[in-house]
Amino acid sequence: MMLKKIYMMVTRDEYELPILITDSIDELAEKTGKSKNSILSSISHYLSGRYPYSPYRRIEIEEDEDVQDNEDT
Repeated sequence: MMLKKIYMMVTRDEYELPILITDSIDELAEKTGKSKNSILSSISHYLSGRYPYSPYRRIEIEEDEDVQDNEDT
């Protein structure tokens, strides 16, 4: 199994629905107009409990390597 990170911008409500989903922090920064460091800082402060809310999320997804191999055939 391989861990893949995705980055999201979510709504500011109880549901936190995804607004943007990207494969990299660079892509999220480009699409939102925010700096990469600003987004990473916001995620870090949210995860540590310093901020009660952040519009950004980093999600780790387990990817099965066999699935990737089968897609190529």
